Amino acid sequence: MTSVFFEPARIALRDHLLSRDVPLSERMYRYEHCLRVAHIGRLVAEAEGLDADRLEVACLLHDIGKYDAEVAVDHGRVGSRLARGILVELGMPGDAVDDICQGIAMHVDGKWNDSPADHPGRDVVDSEPSVLARSVGDCDNVDRYSLLRIHGTMSWVGFSEMTTPQAIAWIADYRAKLVREARYECATETADAMWRAALADHDNYFSRLAEMMAPADRDL
Repeated sequence: MTSVFFEPARIALRDHLLSRDVPLSERMYRYEHCLRVAHIGRLVAEAEGLDADRLEVACLLHDIGKYDAEVAVDHGRVGSRLARGILVELGMPGDAVDDICQGIAMHVDGKWNDSPADHPGRDVVDSEPSVLARSVGDCDNVDRYSLLRIHGTMSWVGFSEMTTPQAIAWIADYRAKLVREARYECATETADAMWRAALADHDNYFSRLAEMMAPADRDL
């Protein structure tokens, strides 16, 4: 069961993202990503005894500002302002709005009140984040390393156009990135388990792919 705020928030998200001036495929990916993150948020909240309705909506709206920020890393703080307007209009209680908007604001870089002075989202929040607020970024990260993302990443880097030596080198760099990502610790045990399983799925896939390609790793 979802919050009574979920459906109107979903419609607001859809309408906002689909109105942006970027390719339709990007808009649709972003919208569907938000739906997946919302699903992850509810699972995490229910397992951890957090407010599932609140985290689900926070995760749903986490990327609403993706195409509105002047500085890409600041789209969380810009998005929190957009989300606040939507949630206030829907009549959500103030404490819930504050918690959700803080989670959205900090989901990109974990910073809650120290973005550079020239960023348009500075000073969105001014208090220590709750576990729920911190969990928005966790749930986003879990979906960023879903199995679906493997296909998108390989397409984006032009993997099919690489020579075998180039592909194997890229895989090595990517697996090194996974090691660095593993240093990140989630706010809850549930999200952390999901996060590490997602990273392991990626590492397993790419390690096996490199093994399969190794016999053909010869300079032409």
